[in-house]
Amino acid sequence: MAASIVVRIRLGPMVFFQIEGVDCREVSTALDGYEELNKKLDAMCSDLAERVYPEGVDHGDLKDKEADDEI
Repeated sequence: MAASIVVRIRLGPMVFFQIEGVDCREVSTALDGYEELNKKLDAMCSDLAERVYPEGVDHGDLKDKEADDEI
């Protein structure tokens, strides 16, 4: 039975990606291009954050409104 390396990177509570290889060289090759992936993820998360928390909005007011909506 060959040994294996598993690298799991958690991006959020339900989001992760996993890379498996039999040696460090294989894992390293699988991670080629990670910088581009990192840029894409940053852009996606930044876009989501801007939509959820738009600039100029007092986020404390949003929490108060959500509490009122639950009543």
